Amino acid sequence: MHATFFRLFISFRKLGSNFWLGFCTLISSCFAFILALPLANALSIPVDPIALSEALPFLVITVGFDKPMQLAKAVFGHPNFLPSTVASTPEGTNSSVSTMAVPAGQVVTDAIRQKGPTVLRDYAIEVAVLSLGAFSGINGLKEFCALAALILTLDAVAIFTLYVAVLNIMVEVSIFHRRRVMV
Repeated sequence: MHATFFRLFISFRKLGSNFWLGFCTLISSCFAFILALPLANALSIPVDPIALSEALPFLVITVGFDKPMQLAKAVFGHPNFLPSTVASTPEGTNSSVSTMAVPAGQVVTDAIRQKGPTVLRDYAIEVAVLSLGAFSGINGLKEFCALAALILTLDAVAIFTLYVAVLNIMVEVSIFHRRRVMV
């Protein structure tokens, strides 16, 4: 479980985000877990705290963090992600020329259009497989699979709401930082 967290931060560091994007990914998944517990209670899915503490590493590995990474790679790999370059004017002085053809929100929207269907498909497959396990008659396995399917469903909602907003903020901050450096 701890190796999964370590790999998450290392992967985002390779993309160019030192801490915040990995932290927001972790927080987004934690919110999905926290919201899944009362929802599981409302849906009459038994959650034993002792069994939950034993199954927590498996839940972390089941949820994984590859889907937020796919969306982040699409945003960071967008051709308009790096917004500014320095151009030389005829007088020989440097001036900041914006090559950003689209606003930051459009960069994130394009990335969602590119990778969103793949991410949703992956979530749907994982939830379907876990739902099959939830309908098995094996005690312990059916509770784990039901809770994991619920967490994955809420994680998908969190990624396409909270995480997309964080990615948009990251693009805006990048634009602001590059403009500040250029001036």
